[in-house]
Amino acid sequence: MKLKSIAMTGVMSLAGLGLVGAGAHAVFTTSVASSQTAQAGALAVVVSSPDAPGCTAPTDNCTSLTLNPVGPYASTFDSPASLITITNNGNIPATEISMTITDSPINSPGLDNGGTLATDMGMCFYSDGSTVFNESLSTVEAGNPYSLGASPLATSGSDSYSVQFFAGSVTTTCGASAISSLDTLAQGGSDAVTVTLTYNG
Repeated sequence: MKLKSIAMTGVMSLAGLGLVGAGAHAVFTTSVASSQTAQAGALAVVVSSPDAPGCTAPTDNCTSLTLNPVGPYASTFDSPASLITITNNGNIPATEISMTITDSPINSPGLDNGGTLATDMGMCFYSDGSTVFNESLSTVEAGNPYSLGASPLATSGSDSYSVQFFAGSVTTTCGASAISSLDTLAQGGSDAVTVTLTYNG
């Protein structure tokens, strides 16, 4: 190779390097990302009882039930204990926060309309192996609403209670009665009692 050719090659190489250095500014970029889906759970607390047609099992998904009626009774009586089971069918824990107990007289006109029956009749409420109430229905209602101390109910978990109504010298699941026999004015009376438990999640 001649000297002139070598010199020319060197100039062209320098020119090429000059173009890269002067005209192209390289910028490095990169990115990372993360994503997450937030899903709200479903609160689904159901109630069941062998004494409630159509709501005898948790799979019936009942949020309320009506127990079979009991009676008619004489002035001294003790109704069978009805077992009620509460089940958490949801996918998040449920927290038991309050309970109310109410009654609705369903008598015929001219009868006592529930007042004396609610006053005279006793209520035995039994749960978790101990007595919760064992007194007159009117006394129980006077304490509404009842705070339940934020009792937890895990997913697929269950809790239960039983209820009996009584009057006179009888012994119930809750123990000996301190309630007198029904007053004459309670004759022919009937009363629907509702227990409502409230949960949050």
